[in-house]
Amino acid sequence: MPIAINRMIVSWRTLGLALLLSIIVGFTGAGDLPDRLIAMASSRLGDRPVSGDIVIVALDDRTLGQTPGGSFSMTQYGQVVSAIDKAGARRMFLDFYFDRRESDPDFSRLTDAVKKMGDRAVLAVATKSMPGTDRSRSIFPNPAFGEKAQLASIAWDFEFWQVWSVPITYMADGRRLPTFASLLGGKTSAEPKSFRLDFSYDTNSIPQYGAADLLAGRVGAAQLKGKDVIFAPTASTFQDAHYLPGHDLVPGAYIHLIAGETLKRGNPVDIGWLPPLGLMIVILFVALLPRFQRWYAPTALISVAALVIAKVLLATLLVTTSIGAALFLIAAVSANVSRKRRRFSAQRENPVSGLPNFEALRAQPAFGSATVIAAKLVNFEDLAAFLPGEGSQQLVDQVARRLTLACHGTQLHHDLDGTFAWLVPYYQHSQIEGHLAGLAALFNAPLTIGELRVDVAIAFGVNDEFEGSNAQRLAAALVAAERAIRTRALWTKYAPRQKEDAGWQLSFHSQLEDALTGGDIWVAFQPQYDIRSRALVGIEALARWTHPTRGPIPPDEFIVQAEKSQDIYRLTLFVMDQAIRSAAQLHDRGLKVNMSVNLSATLLDHADLVGTIRVMLTAHHLPPEMLTIEITETAQIENSRQARQTLSQLRRAGIRLSIDDYGTGQSNLEYLTEIEADEIKIDKRFVMTMRDSQRNFEVVKSTIDLAHRLGAVAVAEGIEDAPTMALLEELGCDVGQGYHLGKPQLFSELATALAPTPHSRSA
Repeated sequence: MPIAINRMIVSWRTLGLALLLSIIVGFTGAGDLPDRLIAMASSRLGDRPVSGDIVIVALDDRTLGQTPGGSFSMTQYGQVVSAIDKAGARRMFLDFYFDRRESDPDFSRLTDAVKKMGDRAVLAVATKSMPGTDRSRSIFPNPAFGEKAQLASIAWDFEFWQVWSVPITYMADGRRLPTFASLLGGKTSAEPKSFRLDFSYDTNSIPQYGAADLLAGRVGAAQLKGKDVIFAPTASTFQDAHYLPGHDLVPGAYIHLIAGETLKRGNPVDIGWLPPLGLMIVILFVALLPRFQRWYAPTALISVAALVIAKVLLATLLVTTSIGAALFLIAAVSANVSRKRRRFSAQRENPVSGLPNFEALRAQPAFGSATVIAAKLVNFEDLAAFLPGEGSQQLVDQVARRLTLACHGTQLHHDLDGTFAWLVPYYQHSQIEGHLAGLAALFNAPLTIGELRVDVAIAFGVNDEFEGSNAQRLAAALVAAERAIRTRALWTKYAPRQKEDAGWQLSFHSQLEDALTGGDIWVAFQPQYDIRSRALVGIEALARWTHPTRGPIPPDEFIVQAEKSQDIYRLTLFVMDQAIRSAAQLHDRGLKVNMSVNLSATLLDHADLVGTIRVMLTAHHLPPEMLTIEITETAQIENSRQARQTLSQLRRAGIRLSIDDYGTGQSNLEYLTEIEADEIKIDKRFVMTMRDSQRNFEVVKSTIDLAHRLGAVAVAEGIEDAPTMALLEELGCDVGQGYHLGKPQLFSELATALAPTPHSRSA
């Protein structure tokens, strides 16, 4: 055994590290993702019908549509409860809470109906999180419902925005309560605990009846007698819909019902992640022994399949297991086995052509003054896929033969994907261009592969820089070859400019700091005009960067880079301060125009953002209503709760909000639900082409109408000519911006040209 252990393909240290990381994955839950995905995928195939012992009486869209005003009164709620009672329901679960309607004059109609049901009525205790805190509060029913009605919690936790588990017992403000699921399923727990739902139930089999049908007598004892009835909202106006894995959005009542059905079917058990991990430790250890090493790969694949199948089968028996840690162990060990095998089998000779490979080239003594040339077959992948049988081998052989003949005795190296490289001595530098032209001429004639005649195109990359390691210089030549393919050139040289571009990106943070302190980053101001009156109503502040050596850098380039390097906050505050300062100066001159500043949506999760802007407004004595924050779509909102809080704080401060570049990226209808915007800016790509594209015309027209319906100002960007301006005026657009009206310019230039009495656009 000691001999066998010493000859295992991976070391004990590697195994120990893989096991340690797997245990960490299990304890931290970092391996939950595959478990979730498997559960969701298997849930899609679920077709188990519900028992029918639990039914739903729904306050659905059709019922509300038949209700005058679309609002259900307390009297109507009471009538539904009475109808359920009269139909002989075993119990009635009232999945509503009425804390905001207890002052209704007919509230007693509902409480009286509930009292008549006695302990057959179960009332919901909702638990809500308190905004801005990590605390929650529970909403208990009014004492007017009486003491006989049972109380049950309807709380559950969300994981990955979905409902995976439901409590059996829940602590609501220090009070131990059963849940709807517990009472429906007939299971209890002395201590608070949760269980995993059975996602295999077919939601289409859930019996649901509209409250309108119940009140009209079309539903009665035949459907409800002796059954547990959940009286719950399913209408879209209640927004009581949640994501159930494998079932997308379902009403909350469906989750209570499925939870009850799960408990009625058995006792859910969660065996955790340790048993699968322990089993995999034994299997992998055996598979790594010398006698079985040749079977390691199929053993690992079979183990993965077995874990997945076992997880799915156990789920049907209400047994939950987590295989993420076991899968991580298999992946970690397999990666090391694969790496070790590659290391063992890696040779400095390409097995296809028999030529030395690139590893052999990198391992040579320093290239010194020699030039590195890389050659790449332009259509190698297509050819390899097209050629039958040994065609790929013949293709490589013929290409290698032609290159070898033309390399003047220098060693040719061959790597994968139809790539070759060789060194040209310094004394042959002047002949390189002619040398490459001659090589290209060799490939003008097609290659003969079996009975096929194949055209082959080749591109070259040259690196004659003497600095850098062998690996760096070879990589540079390969980059140049790729560039030659993209530009359809015969060959390109790896230029120092490419190094500068890469260096500039890698040192962006320090470059930005220098630019901000040295004045290379500045703010341009572009006017905005009322389309009808042609009066100046606003100005947009735009960041510009004039680099001392690179020249003007496009805003899209450095703003995206700033977001990647987390420097966008510093850049935004710089532009914000300059914009507020400039707007205040105009205000002091009697020019009361609105100032707009772009704000990346990624910054909405900065808790101190609003306070910082307030300080700037106070320091420059600018009224907050003269500042508009344009929420850009260059990145998604990462912290939705903090983002909504930030947006509401900005509005409370009096600052106007605008949705920038509407219609692109994340700036869509979803944004309108997140941002109560004062204006909507139509992206310039639609405005600039609206006269030539009927589709873009309709986008602009509908966006203007949508803005007006929402009480917002419609702003069109990218107005380049008078006909577009006239068309926007005809469509009723409010504000325009573009080169036809005014280019971005220095503040001093704009201030000189401004009219003395512009109008405000806040009206």
